[in-house]
Amino acid sequence: MARADSPNGRFSLSLFFGAVLYPGVDPVRVRYLVGGLVLVGLALFNFVTYTNAISQQSTFNILSGDYYYLTATRNPGDSISGTFQEGSGSLVSFLVLSSAQYASFQTGTLLTSMYSVENVASAAISYAFTTQDTYYLAFRHGSGLLNTTETVNFQRTYTTHDNFRLELVLLFLAIAAVELVVAFRPRKASPVIPSPPPIATYLPGQPTTTLAGQTTSRRCSLCGQVVGEQLSFCPKCGNKLNAQTT
Repeated sequence: MARADSPNGRFSLSLFFGAVLYPGVDPVRVRYLVGGLVLVGLALFNFVTYTNAISQQSTFNILSGDYYYLTATRNPGDSISGTFQEGSGSLVSFLVLSSAQYASFQTGTLLTSMYSVENVASAAISYAFTTQDTYYLAFRHGSGLLNTTETVNFQRTYTTHDNFRLELVLLFLAIAAVELVVAFRPRKASPVIPSPPPIATYLPGQPTTTLAGQTTSRRCSLCGQVVGEQLSFCPKCGNKLNAQTT
């Protein structure tokens, strides 16, 4: 007996449920229809779940004239969104830096950043990453002239996209399209097979029916064997038959 999780088992289950749900329909056509609908369902599931969101929260202190950073390795299409707020009455700046830009930032020669919000007490942020890299989320505070420490609360959400799941969506939809086309494709009409001739025309010794509805037969003049009207030689002795009937 085929297991339910084997290919033959799944095929048998498809035929069984198809026969129950669609009685009178070609079971093979139903199998393709059910298979196509299942694949469409799998494609929708992967499409809904291929996006993943992770939320994080951090609270940290920054000395005046200093900075604080967090790192995040991101892929193209990923994004970050969230809010930050200072808690000590001083303004802060927020920057998204690539690994190369952070190297310049450390030496004090930074000219550009991927994204920045300058000198605010609080702000909402939103940025989409375009290349794969290790990014630095940096906060800086003050000029160092004042001996104050700034407390910052940073809430953020990273949104990632699983490209493998998206590829599965496309694969399942392609296979489902093929199965649904096969399921709804018009079938060729079965060829009409003509009925065989009356059995009396090829069995020896059987009477045949004439056009007038009368039954006739012939006998071999040599051995007396009753033979069919269509035969030219006796099947028993091989004698050539005459055209007479009896």
